[in-house]
Amino acid sequence: MTSEVLGSLVREAIAKGASVLTEPELYRVLSAAGLPVPDHEVLTGAARCSLQGPVVLKVVSRDVLHKSDVGGVRFLDAAEVTPSVVSSFLAEVSTRWTSAHGRTPSLDGALVMRRVDFDRTRLGAEVIVGLRRTPEFGLVGMIGLGGVKTEIFGGRLPRREATAIFSPADPSAALGELKQTLVYRDLAGRLRGSDRLLDDAAWLRLLEFLRDVATVPGLEELEFNPFVVTKTGVLVPVDALARVGTAPAERARPPIDKLRAFFEPKSIAVAGVSSKHVNMGRIILRNLLRDGFTPEQLTVLKQGDTAIDGVRCVATPTDLAGPVDLAVLAVSASAAPELMQSLVEHQKAESIIVIPGGMAEKEGGAEKQRALEDVLARSRSTPWRGPVVCGPNSMGVVSVPGGYDTTFIPAHKLPRKTGSVRNLAFISQSGAFTITRGSHLEQLVPRYLVSAGNQADLGIADFVGYVAKDPEVKVIAAYVEGFTPGDGSRFLEASRVAQSLGKRVILYKGGRSPEGQGTAAGHTAAIAGDYRACWHLCRAAGVLVAESFAEFEGLVRVSCALAGRPRGSRVMLMSNAGFEVVGMADHLRGETHALELAKLSSLTKDRVRAALARCKVDELVDAKNPLDMTPSAPDSAHLEIAQAVLEDDGVDALVLGVVPMSPALASLGSSENDAETIASADSLARTLPALFKATTKPMVAVVDAGRLYDPFVAALEAGGVPVFRRGDEAVRALGAWLAD
Repeated sequence: MTSEVLGSLVREAIAKGASVLTEPELYRVLSAAGLPVPDHEVLTGAARCSLQGPVVLKVVSRDVLHKSDVGGVRFLDAAEVTPSVVSSFLAEVSTRWTSAHGRTPSLDGALVMRRVDFDRTRLGAEVIVGLRRTPEFGLVGMIGLGGVKTEIFGGRLPRREATAIFSPADPSAALGELKQTLVYRDLAGRLRGSDRLLDDAAWLRLLEFLRDVATVPGLEELEFNPFVVTKTGVLVPVDALARVGTAPAERARPPIDKLRAFFEPKSIAVAGVSSKHVNMGRIILRNLLRDGFTPEQLTVLKQGDTAIDGVRCVATPTDLAGPVDLAVLAVSASAAPELMQSLVEHQKAESIIVIPGGMAEKEGGAEKQRALEDVLARSRSTPWRGPVVCGPNSMGVVSVPGGYDTTFIPAHKLPRKTGSVRNLAFISQSGAFTITRGSHLEQLVPRYLVSAGNQADLGIADFVGYVAKDPEVKVIAAYVEGFTPGDGSRFLEASRVAQSLGKRVILYKGGRSPEGQGTAAGHTAAIAGDYRACWHLCRAAGVLVAESFAEFEGLVRVSCALAGRPRGSRVMLMSNAGFEVVGMADHLRGETHALELAKLSSLTKDRVRAALARCKVDELVDAKNPLDMTPSAPDSAHLEIAQAVLEDDGVDALVLGVVPMSPALASLGSSENDAETIASADSLARTLPALFKATTKPMVAVVDAGRLYDPFVAALEAGGVPVFRRGDEAVRALGAWLAD
């Protein structure tokens, strides 16, 4: 019934060329849902007010959206609302609006509404409730502090406390998000001095209303700001607005089953290879030959040459003997559309990587991007369904299962990785982001590395969905500046699938500020969506959302190293520096995690005391958590205590800080005294990796020091131990990973 009433109003408005629904119309929708609305009536002509007592007089117009700005709201007694007062009121509003906009507004009358009594001093007494259609995620629900509090507190509170943002399709999950807000806690009587005004049943009725109306085609935005909560605990709206419109048609989806040919090709054609010098295309061709592709599996698309590096050349795509699994276009932006059109029209490639940029992200390049998209759109309607396309503006792809690397960075600038951790899939809109983060994360060798570029066809979610099915992939890291229309929702679904398979998904979302959005649009032609909505929805889907590049690296490092290990919130903190354990303890709780200090058993305490006694610091240090071992503790004491702690059933995880300047530690790469070097048999560089491999519990190390100690860090990482250079970063990353 509710959706039918709203659907009828939306269709009528669109048919009239209108883009909004008025407040009285939305009260009809609420009434159809059985939800309370204020006593009200709409006056036109000489109609008289039938209400009594204090009322609010408002203009009703599809043009006048910000009523207060033009004097469109007055507080009166019902006895004062005469036909002449209403006529004068509407005339004044019309004059003011006309002066500001240069045309006369369409007025539908005056709304007279009985004033609703509520406690204006109570924090949660005014509640903003709404739906907003985003290109990436569709309609998104929102409940938070309403009225002027929306602006006063919205940007100052932690995200989850200020506003609940959720998918309206699942009221129960939305209620879970809502319970973390100050609005809910105040109205549930969970703040000091507050009594309970609303129960969960009242919130669920409202959330079910949002679920029902969210199914109505054409609804773009719905806002009640505010609902007020009466002193008897009833939610009543006192202002409302909806925007409507005809949604643009979605582009045809790529044939995802062809991603197998993309990631595991048996034949590849490369365009843009120079026979005279080493350019991007030549680097890609040589990469393919180096990685095991035979000249017979490769073809170069180039006029004027018969062979390059032993690989046969053909002049045009029509000269290819048959369709290739993958075509790599390393040509100029101006040449790419025509070449791609030929590949598609003659059905010569099942998948394509388009390397050149200079299309949609550059002024005047939108036509070139549209040309690519038009070619693809036509192919989708054929029985062949066309190819899947990565790019334009892709830095290339690395696929270990496919045995290929189409990135074009010279090997002497980006050496091939030989690290020990190979369970990562890295999907990024920016190729530069992948190689810079990868340069920092030296021990991680991605099983897949995809530079998605402008996403003219394949989106981030398509790649995430594919790699999630690979049993060797345990961590999926994604960098996104902007999801294409609908791709945000598909990303959430792909992330849920990955979670169900025991994998972790990590996201850094660029373009979160007005300045960042401008950068994103200029770089990869992405229009970054609302970051707050993205943060809430991704977190609800189990995605680890990084707030900084450093945090992204930390989450990737921890997730890859600790994949498959059990998670729990009881953490042991230990270091040979007092400041470090204090600083780490300061970060046990954050917006995304809540760790607690583990309580050591009496047996563990005895083992810790014995280890401290052997290095003669037991008179200075108590066996406790956090544990400051002092700089006098040698490598052996660190190892012995770490082992004791990890064998304690009351400890879920360990953070081990090592300030390596201590003379008691063997932490140097080289020294005149061999006992001080990591080559020493007792050095943590040699013993800690063995302990890390022997335990199933999560453990991270901290080495807060400069470049002199890089060999020490490298040795730990080579042994699989995740190492941080700051204690606070270690605790935050581990905490986020441990959180469910």
